Amino acid sequence: MDDLISIIIPTYNRSKLIERSLKSIEDQTIKNYEIIIVDNYSTDNTSSVIKSFSHLPIKYFVVDNNNNIARSRNFGIKNSKGNLIAFLDSDDYWHAKKLEICYKKIKEGFDFIFHNLKIVKEKETLFGTKYLKGRKIKKPFYKDLILNGNPICNSSVMVKKNLLINVNLINESDKLRATEDYNTWIKILNITDKICFLNLCLGFYQYDLSSVSKKNMSFPTLLATKEFFKLLTKKEIIQVKSRIFYMNAKYNFDNNNFGSCLKKFKISLKYGNFIIKIKSIYYLILLFFK
Repeated sequence: MDDLISIIIPTYNRSKLIERSLKSIEDQTIKNYEIIIVDNYSTDNTSSVIKSFSHLPIKYFVVDNNNNIARSRNFGIKNSKGNLIAFLDSDDYWHAKKLEICYKKIKEGFDFIFHNLKIVKEKETLFGTKYLKGRKIKKPFYKDLILNGNPICNSSVMVKKNLLINVNLINESDKLRATEDYNTWIKILNITDKICFLNLCLGFYQYDLSSVSKKNMSFPTLLATKEFFKLLTKKEIIQVKSRIFYMNAKYNFDNNNFGSCLKKFKISLKYGNFIIKIKSIYYLILLFFK
């Protein structure tokens, strides 16, 4: 195979989980890859675990990313030799045929591949298996992402490196934390329409309740999309803002700030798309009984 796949793994104190990630790479059915691990000065035995996989083509860097994972990913991209990039978080892992299946799509002419991930929890629940499901994105692709949200999970992506370079890599602004990937996908899908959603589960996403973000994501989401408003109609901008109003209202509802969410749910009901309208009605009914 002529193409080299550079697998970018940022990590911090994940010694108990990165072993599983590396084992899933070791088990891949194709071997045209290099592994670039960017460690934010872990204080556990991460380095020892990585050394136990010395038979794999690993580049191991210890870098202070100032608590900004985008910097770690960009550092990995800059130090990669492959013309393809695959992202893998150190607590996630892949199906053995993940690289093979995605690479076949690259050879068919696609630039950007993503797929579903199965959610893995520390404890089993009564609700059965759950997935981080992507969806087929409609043209124009960048506009679908802006209007309908981000269905693309980092650990599912394989992308041509030249596209990342063309969009100046991943935005490292602290204001975009947790939406920097969303912003990047919009930029990439604005310059290529050769994308492929594989409706397959080719990986596993570790759900850790202790690390679930409690941050209000409405403002970072607005920043991630705002630079593209010039590409939208006035009606579409209102639709985007109504979705963000819904996110803000939902955050306040979940945190029992009921007085702060009523007006925003009404706005998202008035201007949102069909799904946002239905969700807003549901929460407005709940608020009626509060």
